[in-house]
Amino acid sequence: MRKQMLVLFSLAMLSVHGYADERAMGVAENAAGLWNKALKAGSIDDILTLYADNAMIIQPDGSFSKERNEIRAFWQNIMDKKSGVMAIDVIEARDDQDGTIVTTAHLSDSKTMSASPGMMKYSYDGIVYSVLKRQPDGSWKAQVQQWRDTHAHVG
Repeated sequence: MRKQMLVLFSLAMLSVHGYADERAMGVAENAAGLWNKALKAGSIDDILTLYADNAMIIQPDGSFSKERNEIRAFWQNIMDKKSGVMAIDVIEARDDQDGTIVTTAHLSDSKTMSASPGMMKYSYDGIVYSVLKRQPDGSWKAQVQQWRDTHAHVG
């Protein structure tokens, strides 16, 4: 009987954890949709609305951007270098604490360029780790983001 109770308790905990991850993934996917809409529009103002008031970005070189104007400059640099269609795809998400979700997402920027005698493709791949914080209005905004380059490829 005791063994059965332990098994039931373990299964119950797994189902709660599974629900939490499913909910976290739903929140992360919704947030990624908002990011992708802003990226497609190319609007830095729209992108900035997706950050919490006290947001911080950890750039690939390890430097920090904490002020709004620093975050704007970070994104201006990205948009100036953008070569094609940028997209964020969620890889994983998990509930970290009450009102906080940690996500891992893949950021890509790819473009096909016509060149004689053939075509050349350029792509950028990076990973973005985000801490999404639930806001008083119920929305989820990035409080911390860490950016990592994985590679750029021309071929």
